[in-house]
Amino acid sequence: MNPAVAFLTALGQAFSALTLYGETHPMRTAAMERLLQALLHLLENGAPLRLSFIDSEVIVGSRPLTELRGWEWGARLSAVGIQRVEIAMQPVPTIDDVTALMAAMRARIVSPDSAPATWSQHGIRIGPLSVGGAGGESGLDGSTARPDHALEALTSIVDAIAMSGLGAEMSAVDHIHDEVGAGRHVPITEVGVVVRLLALTIRREQGSLLQLLQIRDVDAYTSAHCCNVALLSMGLSDQLGLSDADTRAIGTAALLHDIGKVRLPTEVLRKTGTLTDAERAVIESHPVEGARILTGRGSGHGLAATVAYEHHIWFNGHGGYPHVSYPRTTHYASRIVHVADMYDSLCSTRADRAAWSRERALELLQSRAGVELDPEIVAAFVAMARATPEVGPASQPR
Repeated sequence: MNPAVAFLTALGQAFSALTLYGETHPMRTAAMERLLQALLHLLENGAPLRLSFIDSEVIVGSRPLTELRGWEWGARLSAVGIQRVEIAMQPVPTIDDVTALMAAMRARIVSPDSAPATWSQHGIRIGPLSVGGAGGESGLDGSTARPDHALEALTSIVDAIAMSGLGAEMSAVDHIHDEVGAGRHVPITEVGVVVRLLALTIRREQGSLLQLLQIRDVDAYTSAHCCNVALLSMGLSDQLGLSDADTRAIGTAALLHDIGKVRLPTEVLRKTGTLTDAERAVIESHPVEGARILTGRGSGHGLAATVAYEHHIWFNGHGGYPHVSYPRTTHYASRIVHVADMYDSLCSTRADRAAWSRERALELLQSRAGVELDPEIVAAFVAMARATPEVGPASQPR
């Protein structure tokens, strides 16, 4: 059995033992001993344990634990604010440590309003996703980490999942852009968590996906647009019958499709009047800049780099940007993101124009099918859009 699955199974059994048996009952003692042994076996892998509980998802490190998807204790722990469990390799956990851990977790479940939001003892920590701390605090592996604003933002995302806005996700995307703009690596773990949470939002809000798209203010446009395009691209991928893994991969690429804009001058990005030819050339450089950023960060960003480069190239290969020397077919993921990107841009209030209505935007998409846009993907998008009742502009006025 997967050591992580064995540990979480023992954790669930320990919760049951705490409920069913008294403090000195041998069944309760045996459950704690099994939990300790499962934990020690897991730590033999040579790395600290980091578990995240996001709704019904269980994530070990940055990888979803598919064997325990829908595990009831994951959803219960997440609901009461225990979204992260971290256990260091040193000091070696003891029976007293796991007993104290279980008591702290049960107290949070029984009385979430009165129990502390975080708890720690001998290298074991529990709490919300920001449990790792900030301000250069020593990490579980003994290293000193930089302030992790992304995890703080992700805590808010978990709290906001049931809401119809994307404000917390936008904050996380702002952090991702800030990191890249400062010359640091793309924080791909944070990207993955945002995509997973957007996927959960899609599943919860089936039938009203387009009503989720909200633009709050001018400064928030880029981050909100990235979240909107990721939502639409994943919803469209599902409409097209793609697998969950492919849908998440396309969602990740969509979230990063405009990452090249972090290298463009702010005054050009925010200009409200007509752009000069030179300024338009600067704007049209963002796909190349995005591909450079993502290909320069090592393996694992291939699809995202492709989409960043291709999402403005026309379906027939004879238009868009960057200019290509000869017509060629773009990646299927790029064509999905192209449709989602155009729709959200049209339906967003901009400094120089009001948001288009859904029907007007869909008519334009259909008019560009076969030329700028993939007709099959446009047809799927229109079907998805018209399955959602329109209650007003897709984006809130700014």
